[in-house]
Amino acid sequence: MPDHDIPHKPVTWMIVEDDAAIRNVILTMCELWEFQTVVFEDGFQAMEYLRDENPPPPLPDIALIDIRIPGPAGHEIGAMIREHPVLKNIGVILMTAYELPGSEEERYLAMSGADHLIYKPLPAMDELFNLSNEVIAKRRAKNTP
Repeated sequence: MPDHDIPHKPVTWMIVEDDAAIRNVILTMCELWEFQTVVFEDGFQAMEYLRDENPPPPLPDIALIDIRIPGPAGHEIGAMIREHPVLKNIGVILMTAYELPGSEEERYLAMSGADHLIYKPLPAMDELFNLSNEVIAKRRAKNTP
């Protein structure tokens, strides 16, 4: 198991993924890393969660969002996170199984305010762990007075 480079409170991931198999793989990784999770099976559930200006704990440090999900698409959920009064500064990683040309990848990142976009199949566990730590650390550094 990788070292936990991020001090403070336990890390919490917001996961928005409609494919049960992929969602379960991500949940298993989070369990191994001793991360907490807030899980949604589609954009409708995520949107409902984001309508609450003070969502219940644990609050996510990072969101891993599939782009193509039922309901609002992943980039729309990312944009909602960036507008959220409490969650606007969390890390956001979009994911997709579809090959995107560079210009479209940039467009999704810009529309969502996401920090990164990854492709399925998901990267190796240690790569995903390190990427999430990087994104969280950059977001925390950027938002620390």
